[in-house]
Amino acid sequence: MCRQFLRRLVNDEGGNVLPLFAMGIFPLIGLVGGAMDISIAYMARSKLQKACDAGVLAGRQSMSGIQFGSSEKGQAKEFFDFNYPAGLYNAKKLKFDVVQNSSAVSELKGTASADIPTSLMRVFGFSEISVAVTCNAKKDLGHNDIVMVLDVTGSMNDAPSTGGGSKISKLRTGASGLFRALDTNDGSTTRYGIVPYSHTVNVGRSLQNRDILVEQQYVDGYFYQSRGRTYFANNGLKTVHINQSSWNIGNGGGNSGGNRQGFRTSGNACIEERASDGYDTNPIEYSDTVTLQDVDGTPANGNDSAKQFGRYDPGVQNGHTQDGCPSEATTLREYDNETAFNNAVSAATARVTGGTYHDIGMLWGLRFVSRNGFFASDNPEKRGQYPVNQHIVFMTDGKLDTGPSLYSAYGVDWLTDRMQGSGTQTEKHIKRFESICTLAKSMKVTVWVIALDVTDVNSVKKCATSDSHFHTSDGSDLEEVFESIGRGIGNLRLTE
Repeated sequence: MCRQFLRRLVNDEGGNVLPLFAMGIFPLIGLVGGAMDISIAYMARSKLQKACDAGVLAGRQSMSGIQFGSSEKGQAKEFFDFNYPAGLYNAKKLKFDVVQNSSAVSELKGTASADIPTSLMRVFGFSEISVAVTCNAKKDLGHNDIVMVLDVTGSMNDAPSTGGGSKISKLRTGASGLFRALDTNDGSTTRYGIVPYSHTVNVGRSLQNRDILVEQQYVDGYFYQSRGRTYFANNGLKTVHINQSSWNIGNGGGNSGGNRQGFRTSGNACIEERASDGYDTNPIEYSDTVTLQDVDGTPANGNDSAKQFGRYDPGVQNGHTQDGCPSEATTLREYDNETAFNNAVSAATARVTGGTYHDIGMLWGLRFVSRNGFFASDNPEKRGQYPVNQHIVFMTDGKLDTGPSLYSAYGVDWLTDRMQGSGTQTEKHIKRFESICTLAKSMKVTVWVIALDVTDVNSVKKCATSDSHFHTSDGSDLEEVFESIGRGIGNLRLTE
């Protein structure tokens, strides 16, 4: 009986569960707790990486050229803090630092780190998990062609609503912000074209002789007074040969004769726009929309009159009471330094005159940058192995205004009625302007728009590639606006 009791005692397993559980609980805590704490640390690291990326991108975006100082560093820190708020995941010793890469000054390098407290793993002596990330940001090595289409109409001589100097003087100094923001030494090339516009453009020097008409039609007639009122006796159209032209009148003296070469290089080679593709050329007609052929079509030879431009000649054109020729436009070219760029802008904006025809300015801006038109040989898709990005920066201080008896690139509207389509003359030109903007974007040209001291921006805002490409300025911040556009041009990307 005693032996049976002892045998049952030896074989009895009751009560062993507790010590076995006690022995197994610690590995279980380590397994579950480790998974939880590591998961939290992983999420913290992921958030830290995103914040680091945001920080260096913001810092690089705020740089003008290759200038990186306390302001840009502060911008980077602000974006890091926004994306990783203090206390997130109970992080301790949260650090973020960003510096300029000494061997590639167009690049920023960032580091971020934090200690993430543990919960269950603390039992095993692991009170925190350290996480750290790195991040870099730079602008891709790419080239930029930028055509600035600048309003130089009469109102630009006025002061903006905020007071101070004239709007044109603010433009001359403010445009330097664009150059400064893109002035890097990373091997990329940035070229600038400048198209000053009012009611016409001065582009003859940029063209070839064969692009200019030898004979063209002008309004014939005269104004006269009767019973205290002014009338115009319209005698129809007259054909004028170029050697009978007086295209210097109003801008430094007359010229009783000449040829296409003389006209183009006169400094006063403003043009009358050619007829729209497929429309009548005698008399000239314009569509209220613009096609790719209107932009890129070039004359086959010196006799291809349908694709040639007329001479803007107030001396032989009758029926107008207002005229004027802006300063010469310049095609895409590099500038060695900011002073050379500023001098070019000042020269292009020296003549401030006339009414506001956005469509003629935008049309020639697009012609200057197009890869398939008049300047195709100078506008490649790539330089070396890197692409050339194309941009138009369009700046105006007002709404499109055709004027009742203004002599523009489209003739004297009130007499010749060349513009086809429905609506008023102004509405037709607005439609034409919007058509050019749409065409530019379809050609992969990025369009930036600056409305300078403009209250009604609807007609020009649509032209911009997106809302982020549209800017307003009261005049006092115009340089900052140009600089902001410069920072936005190019391909900003993370390198790690």
